[in-house]
Amino acid sequence: MEGTSTKHFQLLFFAVTLMVSVSVAQPVMLTDSLSTISGEFVLTAQGAVVFINSNGVLSSVNIDDPFNTESFSVGWVPEDDGWSGTGEIKLLKSSPDGNLVCLAIQVSIPDSVLNRGLSMPEPIVIIVCNAAGGGAQVVGVTTDSGNKLSFDFTQDSRLLYGAGFLPCNPDPESYFGHYLGDESSSLRPFDLIDLEEGARFSSNGIIGDYFTGNPWSDLIASGPAPLTTIADIAVFSIIFQDSTLTSPVIDQWIEPDAGLAQIDGPQIIRFSDGTIYESQEEPFLILCRISEGNYIFSRNQGESIRRGRVNWSTFEEQETTELTELMGYISLNSRIKALNSGTAIVFSTGRGLYYYEF
Repeated sequence: MEGTSTKHFQLLFFAVTLMVSVSVAQPVMLTDSLSTISGEFVLTAQGAVVFINSNGVLSSVNIDDPFNTESFSVGWVPEDDGWSGTGEIKLLKSSPDGNLVCLAIQVSIPDSVLNRGLSMPEPIVIIVCNAAGGGAQVVGVTTDSGNKLSFDFTQDSRLLYGAGFLPCNPDPESYFGHYLGDESSSLRPFDLIDLEEGARFSSNGIIGDYFTGNPWSDLIASGPAPLTTIADIAVFSIIFQDSTLTSPVIDQWIEPDAGLAQIDGPQIIRFSDGTIYESQEEPFLILCRISEGNYIFSRNQGESIRRGRVNWSTFEEQETTELTELMGYISLNSRIKALNSGTAIVFSTGRGLYYYEF
């Protein structure tokens, strides 16, 4: 009798263990109202995911409380700065520490300022707020030039830098005056802002027309198309430059000092000092960097998704496993962000936003 009870207990324990392991291995849907047009989302230090929803406005959901979505209200009223209403959100970024959020949002010029006989691009204001939406400040204004908007934080979260800040104050009169050539509304050209002191700086052309920021360091790939320069934006220093490049110096940053690129076909990894290693195999498609040298990737155009380490001097996979439980969820169009702990990810698929713990 005792042996039978022990056996039943062991079977029950095995079943419970199996159920727990299966539940942990499955992605958890956080919301099904993600915008399919933008699909942007950011992770905050408070464990919330702020995202652009299917109505084109900001919402938030906590990782520990799926489907309990709330409106993410930014404490800023456009009329307080003279603008007339808001439109499409063009950019959503969080600072490296997750304590700040940057968004670019289209605004309208009020009729009292606008000269209806004059055609001008719609203004886009750049706003920085805290992770709860409070303390919002309009730090700059730009326009939709056709290029993807490029604004980001330095690793200490103190500087906001970007390509496209207009040299005027972010109010309708200054914006209007800028396009009329009114010198009284002009500021000295700038592409960096000290968020603590409000001072504006110029990188003296280092940022250029467009840049690709490194999520784990202050390195950027910058310049006109194609990007030909690697620079440290925190100290305004060019580290590597090659004006003969016919493809971007970095296509995708994968480490604090290195990124993937192409040279006449083969995939390469280029380090910030210019050192490169070339692949002779199928190219890596890095979907997410989880931690140092550890990635989620595909080498067959998404037919299989793997997780593991990579020796970039040889392009060899190490300690890799296939993430079969993510097949059917993650696609090549998914946006994936790793939590700082390196133990979980948040990713998008269509309207769905998911949390997955390794």
